[in-house]
Amino acid sequence: MKIKKVLPALIISLLLTGCWDNVEIDRKAFVATIAVDIGKDIKEREGLKVFKPTDAFAEKPIDVLSVTYGFPDIRNMEQEKGAAEELAITVGGYSMTDTYFKAIAQSSRNLQFSHSKVLFLSDDLFRYPEVAKEVMDYIEREPSLNRTTIMAVVEGKAEDYVKFKPLMEENIENYITGLMGNNSRNGSVYPVNLNKYIDMSTQQDVNMLPLFKLEEGNKNLVLSGITLIKDYQIVGYLNDKEVTDVQILRGDIGSCKKVVYKDAHPIDYYIRDVSTKVDMNLVDDKLVINYKIFTEGTIKGYYTDANLLNTDVIREIEQYFAESMEKELVGIADVTRNKLQVDLLNVKENLRKYHPRIWGEIQSRWPQVYQNAEIKVTVDNHIRTVGLTD
Repeated sequence: MKIKKVLPALIISLLLTGCWDNVEIDRKAFVATIAVDIGKDIKEREGLKVFKPTDAFAEKPIDVLSVTYGFPDIRNMEQEKGAAEELAITVGGYSMTDTYFKAIAQSSRNLQFSHSKVLFLSDDLFRYPEVAKEVMDYIEREPSLNRTTIMAVVEGKAEDYVKFKPLMEENIENYITGLMGNNSRNGSVYPVNLNKYIDMSTQQDVNMLPLFKLEEGNKNLVLSGITLIKDYQIVGYLNDKEVTDVQILRGDIGSCKKVVYKDAHPIDYYIRDVSTKVDMNLVDDKLVINYKIFTEGTIKGYYTDANLLNTDVIREIEQYFAESMEKELVGIADVTRNKLQVDLLNVKENLRKYHPRIWGEIQSRWPQVYQNAEIKVTVDNHIRTVGLTD
């Protein structure tokens, strides 16, 4: 008897349940690329200060930002390629949220950010620190953004990069992710996704983002080192060689390549593994930092007869690279702390975590202590293979 009473209720619940906010896949636009530029009314932003929180109709049509949303045209997607041509919507607004709602108003499809791959930020944005801070805060807090989205600073107008047509890919997002992956294998770039950026911004004073440039009349896209950002302003740049050296000292590099010249012939050393140890001491009130670098790798392209590469010759080449790398690494350490005046090597963080006693003594005069610190680098190279020989 009880079953007869419960059964109709169960049947009704199964028939009448469903997703109230369901959107069919053919009504969605999967945003893959986002580009943030300054808007045409950026200089009028100061006028917004006249509004009070209690004012009615405070929303003002002012374009502080210009945001481009790029998404693949899934109507014409080829199953064999798994990719499609890129479409884009560009809208202006007073905030990132405002541009989003304006983009929705111009689109017949629902914008989805769960598959976003690349976020471009124009270098012009960082000329306005308050605006850049609002953008970064939105990026960190917006839950719909894919946390693995690659972030990059671009020279000039970010919108142009979304519309760039790469030679080897159907769209820009696949090209960027592939390019970053290839360059990260030789240590010449520092890939940063949204998760990594959030970690950097909470733990470090300086953020690093890859830098891209369009050259030859916007026909060639070039990865050009990294951008250094402090207090939402660009404070400097590092080229690809300097990026490699910084990563070696930080101990967060996988593989890289170094070169020395002997008798006008290049000798390439492909480093497969790098291990970095840091020791810090306070000697006569002076901070002394000792880096010990251990590497293993392979010689590439040595000009002499491979049969002549006996143990003595290999040890000699190892020493060449050791001396060259020690000079390079000390040099980049001096550039970052004196010329750029930033702590890219995470010295302060290491002191706080592993040397709290030393940090307690120098905390109040940290900038001066760091600039006057003595930095020593010792490199121990081990060439494991030299290629095939007869």
